[in-house]
Amino acid sequence: MLDRDRKAIQERYRKRWHEFGLKSRTLGWNKDCQWVRFEALLDGIRPTEIRSILDVGCGFGDLLGFLRDRGWSGRYTGIDLMAEFTEAARALYGGDPEARFICGDLQALPPDFSSDAAVAIGIFNHRVEQGNLAFVRETIDAMWQATSALVVCDFLSASAEAHRREDHLYYADVAEIQRLASGYSRRYMVHHAYMPFEFQLKIWHDDAFEVSAPVFAPYRHLASAQTKRREDAGKAPE
Repeated sequence: MLDRDRKAIQERYRKRWHEFGLKSRTLGWNKDCQWVRFEALLDGIRPTEIRSILDVGCGFGDLLGFLRDRGWSGRYTGIDLMAEFTEAARALYGGDPEARFICGDLQALPPDFSSDAAVAIGIFNHRVEQGNLAFVRETIDAMWQATSALVVCDFLSASAEAHRREDHLYYADVAEIQRLASGYSRRYMVHHAYMPFEFQLKIWHDDAFEVSAPVFAPYRHLASAQTKRREDAGKAPE
């Protein structure tokens, strides 16, 4: 990210912090729909895939609270450019032994850092001088390098009507983001079914399959079970 883009982001959120404090409006969630985004994040993900999570642009650590409320007990790392946000998150979740918060961008992660999944909710919404698609590619690539199982991020959708758009926001083309995803893996999900003007992208590292049953590994047992049922049904009674 360009230094001037980083400074613009920090200025935007610092102004909101001074105006609203520890409220969702500070993070830009004026309609308080982040819980819908978090719920959609879990669609298509099996709990065993996410024993550890990197939350990019973590804000106050709301995703951690959401996951803990649903019984998730894995390791959580939140990272954010705003020191005010990471300090607030530590105050909220400092008693959680499996949680830590880092102030900085992805370059601030330790060189040996690794997580099962990386999640970025809301960080691509604003226009940047760097060029939004370049920023998306750069960030997803860094998230990919830091993970072993899954990358999740979301976007405002170019399907939004012109009168709903704001000039300072970035609206991503679904087909363009899909092409980006396919460069990493054959196994990805474009989720445009939870909000009308937003969508999520999920990219899995493991896209292996067997030629005899061309389904991805987590679904292989379904194909095997169906085959066995058919074989059993075709056996003549003794």
